[in-house]
Amino acid sequence: MKVIKYLWQNNAFLFLFIIFILKEPIYQLFKIDDNIYTPMRCQFLEDDYNKLLEFSEINVIYESEYFNTYIIYKDIYNYMNEITIRGGKDKGLTNDPVIYDNTLIGFIYKTNKNTSIVKLITNKDSKVSVKINNEIGVLEMQNNELIVSNISNFSNITIGDNIYTSGLGYTKENIYIGTVKNIELKNKEIEKIIKVDYKLNIKDIDYVNVLKDNL
Repeated sequence: MKVIKYLWQNNAFLFLFIIFILKEPIYQLFKIDDNIYTPMRCQFLEDDYNKLLEFSEINVIYESEYFNTYIIYKDIYNYMNEITIRGGKDKGLTNDPVIYDNTLIGFIYKTNKNTSIVKLITNKDSKVSVKINNEIGVLEMQNNELIVSNISNFSNITIGDNIYTSGLGYTKENIYIGTVKNIELKNKEIEKIIKVDYKLNIKDIDYVNVLKDNL
């Protein structure tokens, strides 16, 4: 009773009653109509259109059946590990390579009914068999940088050479990755460690291609 008396004396009931009555008009006043294109929304649509237009102009060079799709989820705090794309078992996707601008992004490693999860080559747990000229090595992420290891010191590799998937294991052959940026000698100078010049930034990518059959 003391609480009710206190609220009554301080006009709390009147305040709550007014809020209850005016709730819907206030909501309608501040509600953003989906059909109203604010400057921010228009800018977002324009940016998305430009990205789609740029993607549509990319000519896929591989002689392979491919599937165009878009990224539906990428963790902004963990974007270098994996992404989720539209298309899964309904599109017959399995362990297929995913590319953008003819450059490898990663491989599908989990497929659901309508979506697939792609492990990126920048994932610290990813290891991809690659070739540089006639040399075979392993591409992996170390200290936030893509490197190729297991390359003999006697190999004929120079800065600027192209790096492709080797075709060994589950990878398809001859998918472009990047170029040789730097060469270091390790393990008593018997092994070359290749630093990779990799141009793609997954933060800037919204649409991708999935290569579906052998190259």
